[in-house]
Amino acid sequence: MPRIYLDYNATTPLDPTVLEDVCDVLKNVSGNPSSLYEEGRSARILIEDSRQFVKSFLDAGSEDELIFTSSGTESINLAIVGYINRLMSVNKDRKLHIITSAVEHHAVLNTFQFLETQGIETTYIGINNFGELLMDDLLSSIKENTVLVSIMGANNETGTIFPLKNIVNEIKKINENIVVHSDVVQVIGKHFFSIKDTPVDMCSFSGHKFYAMKGNGALYIKKGIKIDPIIHGGHQERGYRGGTENTAGIVSLAKALEIVKNNAEENLKKINYLGSMFLDKLFSAVDNVRLNGHPVNRLKNTINISIDGIKAETLLFNLDLYGISASAGSACNAGALVKSHVLEAHGYDAARVQSAIRFSIGRWTTEDDIEYAVNAVKKSVLKLRSL
Repeated sequence: MPRIYLDYNATTPLDPTVLEDVCDVLKNVSGNPSSLYEEGRSARILIEDSRQFVKSFLDAGSEDELIFTSSGTESINLAIVGYINRLMSVNKDRKLHIITSAVEHHAVLNTFQFLETQGIETTYIGINNFGELLMDDLLSSIKENTVLVSIMGANNETGTIFPLKNIVNEIKKINENIVVHSDVVQVIGKHFFSIKDTPVDMCSFSGHKFYAMKGNGALYIKKGIKIDPIIHGGHQERGYRGGTENTAGIVSLAKALEIVKNNAEENLKKINYLGSMFLDKLFSAVDNVRLNGHPVNRLKNTINISIDGIKAETLLFNLDLYGISASAGSACNAGALVKSHVLEAHGYDAARVQSAIRFSIGRWTTEDDIEYAVNAVKKSVLKLRSL
């Protein structure tokens, strides 16, 4: 029985070419990048070359900062908490207000909730039934003391794309001093993104979402934005993040982006085709299937569906028996059902939320994989409905 991996939004396999570079670094570059002798200088050169390539990939300015971290989550925390801590250190009595959306990844939502315990006022903006941000609510929620807005580039569960360029422009019209951060973890490698085109002040992303090693991420910071470190130690990463740099992980991130850049058009065309194929065949094969999120303005690799009368966990177990790896819109945590906050924010009823399942297509997905997966869904649904 084949194993068909359809959970690329959760993580991606390490690209073989990236692996070759990683192995070369692990074998031949053992020095501490902060050391002045040859082994250290070799590691430092690799890190700085990687930094410059990633900045170029993002269309960032030469004086903008690019900080390497351990993950997208750390990058998000460094951006949001680091910026708020900086403001608080300048004026401890200042009352600050920050805004995000109700459908962010928990890396953002839990960071906002932590800041609430520190006395920071927060606002969570809702979405409509298609997953589109309520722009009027966002703009009307801006106050005199609003200092930061964090809005994701694309939703990890539904793939719905947020109009970041318009969001940034409209916020800056009201107050150009408000810092705009974006979690673009699901965007990089799947959708066009450029700092010149979408002038966010900060953005966070993670290498394992585009075929690099797990355990590495990055944070872009526009020139002039000041943040405080949240990990204290040495002066690595321009003083923003203490700790010896992960040279192999950083090289893997840059190499993976190089592959993305060199094959962007071809891969996007393939993903769009396979995503459309999956939906067409699934809707033909199975009755009472509903697509969750925006039907058009979404990452085409992401297919989040609900099937009437079928609970997600039960379907996932059956699909696993067929060798299919996918994920649920809700998760079972320590025996307790945890509903998807994203799908609930759409206004879907409980049955639709509990039946939601996400398939996400990637670089090595084939037409045969799609055919097999749809057939497995059909057989599983027929079996479960007969029971």
